[in-house]
Amino acid sequence: MPRICSACGTGMDPLLTIATTEWNSGTRSWAPEGDQARDPLPPGTPPANYTRVDLARGYGLQLHVCPVSADHPHLELIQ
Repeated sequence: MPRICSACGTGMDPLLTIATTEWNSGTRSWAPEGDQARDPLPPGTPPANYTRVDLARGYGLQLHVCPVSADHPHLELIQ
């Protein structure tokens, strides 16, 4: 879905995505070898969250910027 700058109407560019989990816990084969060998996580921590970063209870954060001007408002989405 296109993200539109509220200041000028230009399509915004994705700048950064931060996910709560690093890999899909349902497919351990994708987990990096180093993560598979780590100590167990505390109870309640998602299996793929070795950084222990928790954004909005398990969602991801996306930041979008306007390519026309850095002074235009940024857009933050949590999905």
